[in-house]
Amino acid sequence: MSDPDETTKITTILEEAVSSVFAEVAFIDVEKPRSVEAQEADLETAGKTDLLCAAIDVLSPLSYRLEIRVGKKLLDKIVENLFPEGDLESRKKNAEDSLLEMLNIIAGNFISAFFGAGSETQLELPRYLYFSEKEGGTPVCGLSLDAEGEPVEVFLYSVRYRY
Repeated sequence: MSDPDETTKITTILEEAVSSVFAEVAFIDVEKPRSVEAQEADLETAGKTDLLCAAIDVLSPLSYRLEIRVGKKLLDKIVENLFPEGDLESRKKNAEDSLLEMLNIIAGNFISAFFGAGSETQLELPRYLYFSEKEGGTPVCGLSLDAEGEPVEVFLYSVRYRY
């Protein structure tokens, strides 16, 4: 995946997958890309403790890991759109599950668009990465997007898994 044309194709398809899932699932418009100024302002104003990172490993048709990073404000907006009623505890649980499910759908949409609708896939369960947990992998592409004023970042890593 080091060919510049292929990286551009991957980036375009991934951006569309993210945008469509946010629109269709959470009713949130995602635009590309965030300006450098907006990204720098986010780093200055938002503490990293406010950042949530979820990842999903794809074992087939190609080995890679997809990560999504959002702030608490965006996660709260997702939950408000999906679950406007309910007690605080159930809304918190729904928030955690919602982001993982959205990541799962993004991965599926990306695979279908890039490899074809009939591609045989094998996905691990999506999970949260905690406390600056770093996993190996070669960066393929990264997106910094605007979700109605809130940052959302998506990264694709090529990974060799031990079977």
